[in-house]
Amino acid sequence: MLVLVNFPPAPDIRSLSPFCYKAEALLALAGCDYRMEPTIDFAALPHGKVPVLKDGSLIIPDSSLIQRHLERHHGLAVDETLTGVELAMAEAFRRMVEEHLRWTMVHARWIDPAGEKMILSIALAQVPEEMRRDVLNASRENISRTLHAHGLGRHTPDEIYAFGRAGLDAIATFLDDKPFFMGDRPTTVDASVVGVVLNILASDIDTPLMRHAAAIPTLADYALRFERTVFGPAARIPATLRGERAA
Repeated sequence: MLVLVNFPPAPDIRSLSPFCYKAEALLALAGCDYRMEPTIDFAALPHGKVPVLKDGSLIIPDSSLIQRHLERHHGLAVDETLTGVELAMAEAFRRMVEEHLRWTMVHARWIDPAGEKMILSIALAQVPEEMRRDVLNASRENISRTLHAHGLGRHTPDEIYAFGRAGLDAIATFLDDKPFFMGDRPTTVDASVVGVVLNILASDIDTPLMRHAAAIPTLADYALRFERTVFGPAARIPATLRGERAA
């Protein structure tokens, strides 16, 4: 059986990491049998990050490499009917979401003071309580440096959230009234997009990014539809979305 190394479980959502969410969704889309292996010992992992897929003696880090492995060896074929243009569009949106929109969410969680309660109580729940504040401060400093190097962190909070709102608007506009990003059935780009969008929607952090996402019904409908379609009875619906809309 395949093993997906992930963060410890979070309330209401499959993973606080959009990339771990993506990797698990890809496993489900491929119809694989798998189990989860939670960890906070990132130093023992390749690249020091999750997700990591264990396939026998093979260790595959990074959600994109996991996708490639599943396509080559485990029958992940949901993109096979897409045209070259559709694949190019999917890749562009995937990169926008993973390399830009996600960082505005990281700012909301780790840098904006509004995210502090969630980080201390959920993201750092596995850390001894007396150490959480120190871990938060150290993590915040590291993430701030990363955001500055990325470029996003050189902007004001208002500018950062404006970038995030523009990304959410682009997703909603492209989706329009389609069930999924590329049509009537989910493809791998949906795993990437929903991993970020659902993490934003599931958050009760009061920031302009979260408020803007919550004000676009298309995003919640889409994220819930994907979760229910891909995971079926095992779907996990965040408390912020429970009962709001039918998928």
